[in-house]
Amino acid sequence: MKNLFRISSLVLAYLLLTSCSASKSDKDFDSLNIKVVDVQSWLNLMPGGPGSFHISGKYELQNEMDEKKIFLDRIIVLDDKVEIYSMIAELHYINISLNGKKEFIFTIPHPTKINPILLQRDSIDIQLVFSVSGTLIKKDFNKTPLTRAY
Repeated sequence: MKNLFRISSLVLAYLLLTSCSASKSDKDFDSLNIKVVDVQSWLNLMPGGPGSFHISGKYELQNEMDEKKIFLDRIIVLDDKVEIYSMIAELHYINISLNGKKEFIFTIPHPTKINPILLQRDSIDIQLVFSVSGTLIKKDFNKTPLTRAY
């Protein structure tokens, strides 16, 4: 009876581990019909207030795709593969373009405090995490220029 319990526990643990996939990678993203048109990052260093960090961009979905099931969920910023920001994306639906695609602008919450490491960088690694029917799929944008506004 004890052996049956141990075997059952091991089988259950195995099933849980193999069925729970946290996220998929760029390879999986490329098979989707999501087009990331633009990704930009900058530091607002203008006098008169605390500086702030910004990311914005645009992506497109085919007109027949359901934006409630396929959407940008999270924006992650990495420095040397170490996560320094993980923020829920703010999405703004623009319109259906002439080529029959739905266009969305994305940003991060404002104002976002500048992580001091960013003051030493000219580029950052950004990871866009899309939710596709509940499955998270990541798209990496490495060495995205980090501009400064003075």
